[in-house]
Parts: sequence; C-alpha cells; structure tokens
Amino acid sequence: MRSITTSLFVTLILTALTVVVGYSFLDMSSNAQTSNSTTSTNATTTNNPFHPVFDTFIVPGSAKGFGMYQTHNSSIFKPGEVISLYVEPTGYSYKPLGSLFLMNFTADIVISDKAGQIHGGVQNLPVSLLLSHHQNKELDLTIDLTQNHPFPTGDYVLKYTIHDVPSGKSFDILKNISIATG
Repeated sequence: MRSITTSLFVTLILTALTVVVGYSFLDMSSNAQTSNSTTSTNATTTNNPFHPVFDTFIVPGSAKGFGMYQTHNSSIFKPGEVISLYVEPTGYSYKPLGSLFLMNFTADIVISDKAGQIHGGVQNLPVSLLLSHHQNKELDLTIDLTQNHPFPTGDYVLKYTIHDVPSGKSFDILKNISIATG
C-alpha cells in the first residue's frame, strides 16, 4: 500500500507541472459542495454563491471553449489515461486592476479509495488566471490529472476543491472513478 501511496503522490506532483487549463467565455448540474468561507479582499462578487453549474469528465484536449468539448462518457479510465475534468463555475469574483478585471482560480486534488484512505494529493494548482476588460459572466475550467505512473486498478474518489482566489471562496466536486484494464 505504501508503494501505491508514493506512486500516486509522485504522480500528483508531476501533474502539478502538467495541469492543462482551459478557459473561455453558461448552466447545468453537479454533485458539488460549496463553502461560503471568505477572506478579506478588494474583489467584487456576484449575488450568486460560488459553485459549479456543471462539471463532467471530457476527452483530454477536446475543450475548445465554453460548452465546447467531447464528453468522456463514463467514469472508468485505463491505467495511464489522462483524467480531464471540465467545470463551468458561477458566482466567482472580479478583482479590479485599473481598467481590467482579474479572475483567478486554483485547485486542490485529493485521491482516496472508497474507504476514505488518502493515496495522494496536490494543493494550490494554478487553474486559470484571466485579465479582461469585462466582468465575464461565462467561463470554463479544465483540469487534467495525468497518470505519469499508472494508478493501480480499483475504485477511487477524486475530490477537487476549486478556489476563487480574489474572494477566498471555494467549492468541492467529488467524483467516483474506476481504473480498469481492457
């Protein structure tokens, strides 16, 4: 088991260096949990709580903009396959920077088994940093988890925590996956 934990941890560290971020410029549903904790900030927030309107696994590299992607169609992945999560958040904040607006997101990922034992994780991954002349109302985030050292076959829970950096708010997305051969 220690070998699995070490392998997953090393994989996640390497993933931090290879996270692919997709962003662009709408609505759906999720199994997410929202945290309303905030820190002091000069950010402007919307009236909506920060949460995902939609999230799904997609074919890696297929996100071409908001709502433009190819669905993965299952939560079963092969050992070594890239696990790509597409998220459409809402309720995020805007930090004024002169005449521009900053939207900034990071993510934490924790990998555990169905019994809750943590096998690895990574914190504070840069996900998206946008500077815009407008307070964009629609954007998407894509987070790729690369299995540089293939995960052992089995069932896992991926916990993604998405942070809206300017407001200090965050939400969790829990995804059950299986790693299976064939």
